[in-house]
Order: sequence, then structure tokens, then C-alpha cells
Amino acid sequence: MPLIYYDVFQSVGILLILLLIRYMVVRLVVKRFLKANFDITRKQIAIKLINIFFFVILAFFMAAIWGLSGAQVLTYVTSALTILGVAFFAQWSLLSNITSGLILFFNHPLKIGDYVEIIDKDFPMEGRVENITLFFLHLRNKNDQVYTLSNTVVVQKTMRILKPEEFFEHQRQSKNKEISEENML
Repeated sequence: MPLIYYDVFQSVGILLILLLIRYMVVRLVVKRFLKANFDITRKQIAIKLINIFFFVILAFFMAAIWGLSGAQVLTYVTSALTILGVAFFAQWSLLSNITSGLILFFNHPLKIGDYVEIIDKDFPMEGRVENITLFFLHLRNKNDQVYTLSNTVVVQKTMRILKPEEFFEHQRQSKNKEISEENML
């Protein structure tokens, strides 16, 4: 049997094995998301990240099977990492926001639709979580204004997840306070 057929069989085998592993990992992640009652957008982003990870692994295996030498692959990888390193060094806050976004995504009890209170002496905030992206958390306050907070700030601040009744009770109290202040004038 010619050598090329051997390479094709190896490639198909690696592809099938990685697809099976990817399928099992995605099932575990989806099960975790369902158990934690996370939003569908979180699940979609997590699956995209898993797909990218498995695509990179597949690319390395294919490069090895089809004859790229270790030195060639190492040169390519170090070049790519150098470019990424320079980009992240110039914008290190982006990397910390992405890391914080992943922490919020997988390990924080906060989810889209929750009402939260950010406990901060200088800038206290309350609102409903509209969206969590890799870089920012979008928070809609009582006055229907949307605030964008970097994920790094959200991870560093103490937050209290409110029940919807508490949030709307706070909203009623602040409106009553405004009305009473107007009546005093």
C-alpha cells in the first residue's frame, strides 16, 4: 500500500477520534449549562471556544501526519505566539478582560437576566444584566440606561444578586423618595 494511503487513513482516524472527543466534551458542557440554568448565548460561545481549541489540535496533528517537521511547526507556532504576545503586551487589559469574561461565564453565579447590585462606595449600581460578552457586561439600570462594565471590574467588585421583587422594590422606594423631595420643595 502506498505511503499516501497510510497518511490518509491516519488523517481520517485522527479526525474521527477528535470529533468523538469533541462531541463528548460538548455534551458535558451543555449538561453543565443546563444544570446551572445558564443562558443560551453562554453555551454558544463556549461551544465556539471548544471548536477553536479542537481545530488547533487537529491542525497540529495534520501537520505532523503530512510531513511538516517539528522545526517548521515550531517556527510557525513561535512566530504566531510572538505576534500575539506583542499584541497582548500592548493591550494587556484585553487579555485580562477575556480571562475575566471566561471566569464570569463558567464560574460566577451571575447570568443574563439577573438583577444585581454592585456594592461600591464610590459608584454603587443596580440593574438587570443584559449581556455578558468576552470583554464587557451590559447592565440596564432603573432609568432604562445601559451601562457597559469591563469584565475585570465586575470580577473585582462585590455583587449581590437580587430577586426581581427586591430590585423593583428598590425602584419604587427611589421614586417615592424623589416624589417626596419634590413635594418638600
